[in-house]
Amino acid sequence: MRPPVRRLVLAEKFSAARRLAQILSQGKTETVRAEGFSYFQFSRAGDHVIIFPLRGHVVEIDYPAEAHDWKDTDLDVLIDMEPIRHESPPALHDTLRRLAEGTDEVVLATDYDREGELIGVEALETLRGQRPDLPARRARFSAMSPRFLTLECASDRQILSAGRVQTPTLGLVAEREREREDFVPRSFWNVRLVCGTPPFEATAVGGPFWDSGAAQAVVALSGLGGETATVERITQSEHREPPPAPFNTTSLLAKASREGISASRGMLAAQDLYVHGEISYPRTDNTVYPSSLPVHEILGRLRESAYGPYAERLLAQPSLEPSRGPIQTTDHPPVHPTAAPAKRRDSVRSRVYDLVARRFLATLSPASVTAVTEVRLTVGDSAFLATGRKILDPGWREILPEPETMTELPSLSEGEAVPIQEIRVVEDRTRSPPLHSQGSLLLAMQRLELGTKSTRHEILDLLFRRQFVTGRSMRTTAAGRALVDALAIYGPDIASPEMTRHLEERMTAIAEGHATLEDVVTESRSALHAVVAELKAHRTSLSRWIRDATFLEKDYGPCTVCAEGRLVRRRARNGWAFLGCSSYPACKNRLRLNALGQRLPWEQREAGTEILPTPASTTA
Repeated sequence: MRPPVRRLVLAEKFSAARRLAQILSQGKTETVRAEGFSYFQFSRAGDHVIIFPLRGHVVEIDYPAEAHDWKDTDLDVLIDMEPIRHESPPALHDTLRRLAEGTDEVVLATDYDREGELIGVEALETLRGQRPDLPARRARFSAMSPRFLTLECASDRQILSAGRVQTPTLGLVAEREREREDFVPRSFWNVRLVCGTPPFEATAVGGPFWDSGAAQAVVALSGLGGETATVERITQSEHREPPPAPFNTTSLLAKASREGISASRGMLAAQDLYVHGEISYPRTDNTVYPSSLPVHEILGRLRESAYGPYAERLLAQPSLEPSRGPIQTTDHPPVHPTAAPAKRRDSVRSRVYDLVARRFLATLSPASVTAVTEVRLTVGDSAFLATGRKILDPGWREILPEPETMTELPSLSEGEAVPIQEIRVVEDRTRSPPLHSQGSLLLAMQRLELGTKSTRHEILDLLFRRQFVTGRSMRTTAAGRALVDALAIYGPDIASPEMTRHLEERMTAIAEGHATLEDVVTESRSALHAVVAELKAHRTSLSRWIRDATFLEKDYGPCTVCAEGRLVRRRARNGWAFLGCSSYPACKNRLRLNALGQRLPWEQREAGTEILPTPASTTA
């Protein structure tokens, strides 16, 4: 008979540790509070088990104090410098070291992804610092096993920067802007036929026409048919539109962006909903529900909410076949509701919950079915095509309606002659691609494997805080554009998505045993040395490029008081934008911008156009 084992199980979150203890101990667990931290202990099959919650990352990485001065630190030295490991919070690590003395085995039961692995290793390093020979095993928890985390949560001055994710993302914004700037619109023509009672519209077959003469020829050939159009053929079919895929982090934030919620605010709201037990963990790449997801239980919880009628209808179905997305991982399940919404006034949280709940219900709903009728008409020697649509079964569209106009055609029969009301040529022009929104940029980042589910929204927020981009339809500022353009020449590796993709591949190689940590770190340091060497070689040109571009964007002409400095746009601590003299503190001229805060054309500013009606009440 084997001796009892003293086992320490490390969980990622308090709610995870509590629920895991309840399951393994069958409710016979003791809560221990020591040094400000609570953990759970019980006996199982003669073994003593402690389940300890880490509550996220427990280590912060920094550089030595002598490297904190940006100006006096050589970047090449910084690359090779070993970072310092800061234990955070220290009391938690003291508790781990105390527990290590009485532990025979450690089990890492953190989330089964790269981030969860790192959190577990951070704690294991502390334990092995006390007990170097302490054995450890990995518990494989994933959304494909009956895991409780899917159901239950705890209730309880401008800086210029570049990075392997930040800079390529900024480059995507600048690239879309350049596409619009370089875009040359092209005219094209269609021929429209309006006929019938009630009237409906048809378009000439063969269009659009890139030559107006071709469109005019269609009209001329139509003149041979008199005053009626003949129904030549009627084709009817049904179009089935499957329900959308479940939400992962990126698609949820992209949808929130389309609803006017920024990525950072959307993630904050989702995290708050998760903490209060209303939705599942909001950081996931998965778009396929695991078979273990208790769909019927979740629908039952939604019965007593505004979504009750939809939930009742789905529960009445003999079987439920949820939709599937393109990404299936052992990550957390797709984002879904776990409880009825709390009663609250309209807010970002309520809007995000509504997005999650409606998407979940839609993924379990039948397809939307539309009847499509195509009618081919002839007028003289010209052919036209009319298309009508009618909803037969809204299916999931009843839950997620779209502002789409369904145009039905009147009742027609083949061979019928319908009166012509109008034949006209309509000119249009090709349109440039739209600027990136936060939503479209998040999807592009996912496609290019820039960042992770947990960091993409933070990267977008950083670009705004650094004042590299601006607006809901995102544009680069002068500093942002100059940074991208300059790095494309002087530091192309850091401006390219390939650098990030390659590093992610190398980290995967470490996990799979095809590479060592030392090899990848050495390789990364070598690549960074090459980037820094390139930047140093062009330091003067690079700094002048970015500095001049930034200054010119904020320059509003000569100072109206001293005539020596320039009025430049600045931002006060309270967030208000104002104009101040570049000769400050020698000149303390300080003026407010007008209510619109818009930059006028250069010649108007030089001509002294009044845009600064009221001097500020405070001095610079």
